Amino acid sequence: MSWTLAGFLDPPALAGPALAAALAVGTLRHVYAGGRTLNDHFVAAVVAGCIAVYPTLWIGALGAGWRGWPLGLLGAALLAGAVAEYGLFHVLDRRRDPGPLLHLARLSQPAYAFSLWTGLLLLLRAPWLLLRGAPAAALAWPGPWLLLPLALALWGSAWTWLQAWRVRRWRVAGAPRIVHLSDLHAGPCTPAAEIDALVARAEALRPDLVLITGDLVMPFSEAPEAHRFLVEALGRIRAPVLACPGNHDQPVTELLGRELAAVGARWLVDDRAVVEVGGRRVEVVGLDFSWREPAARARAALARLDAAIPDGPAPDLRVLLVHDPRAFDGVPDGRFDLVLAGHTHGGQVGTDMFGVPGSLLGLLGVADQGCFARGGARLFVHRGTWHVGLPPRMGIASEILLFADDPALPEAPCRRRAAPQPRSTP
Repeated sequence: MSWTLAGFLDPPALAGPALAAALAVGTLRHVYAGGRTLNDHFVAAVVAGCIAVYPTLWIGALGAGWRGWPLGLLGAALLAGAVAEYGLFHVLDRRRDPGPLLHLARLSQPAYAFSLWTGLLLLLRAPWLLLRGAPAAALAWPGPWLLLPLALALWGSAWTWLQAWRVRRWRVAGAPRIVHLSDLHAGPCTPAAEIDALVARAEALRPDLVLITGDLVMPFSEAPEAHRFLVEALGRIRAPVLACPGNHDQPVTELLGRELAAVGARWLVDDRAVVEVGGRRVEVVGLDFSWREPAARARAALARLDAAIPDGPAPDLRVLLVHDPRAFDGVPDGRFDLVLAGHTHGGQVGTDMFGVPGSLLGLLGVADQGCFARGGARLFVHRGTWHVGLPPRMGIASEILLFADDPALPEAPCRRRAAPQPRSTP
């Protein structure tokens, strides 16, 4: 393949990359409309990198000598990807029911997945090309290798959508029928109709208790009118509903507490409740979220709560709700029968779509999805119930968990997790 600079000097051919760059600026404007926190800066960096892939490929094709209708078809496809990526944050920033625009947000998922996989491919190829002395233009065009990220993006997005809200049922001794939800991310991309459908599916499981482990809202749905439909839907659940906060709930923790209380749900922020359901007495403790040292914070919060527990009959089941599974390392052995968490979205990039549960986070030692055991306690990390967002789910589908003391249900296969090592003091 001959690489030249001629393509870079063709103003009409560069109109497409220029338009993609303009879309990137518009997308970042919408991103920052959601906030200016460290998390927003991180999201903006990811968005900028994803959208940059599209003009990069376009320019790379020019350098590879693409002209005429092949370049036109390729350019149209790349521009469509940039438009779809813009669409996600355009929908979010409207802060209301998106209607038909929800389809544009859904199309953003394979578009973002493709750009992420392609960006990884370009980065992995770069050292090899540079060692070979290839021209700079070659770094921007992977040729036939582009089919690999395209296939991964299409299959991962399709599989994730087709497997959405899969119900996983596990036997837990002494448990009533408990439905576990997490990471609802109510907002324009998880609108009222979807939350209503989720609640209906949860209700169909006939739960005695519904437990939610955080991230009820997101940056674009913090105003009361933007998530009222979620609160109303949770209020329609006949079983008791108890929830703890996640990282996205932090700006509106007190507001959510008042709203949930108004519909009969319980918001546990370093708090404890005892409910009698299904003929069993269940203790539920919910902890607040913390980015810094979640295990140490959980240990201290539990010590304060346990010191204030009044005398009374022992519960049949003891459940801890935390958003971040890292807090599990701070839970004393034997204190809880069941620890429920979310936050990881199953590891976000996983191998589930190939029939093998796992993820990149799991390879790094993070409790990413499924069951983990330490001593007599079990941690279940929920994959989340949302579908559309950034980063997109790649090979990790959403789920609903059901626990019950039912002999017909299987025991969850749990990975052993070593007890945390105490910190040495100087």
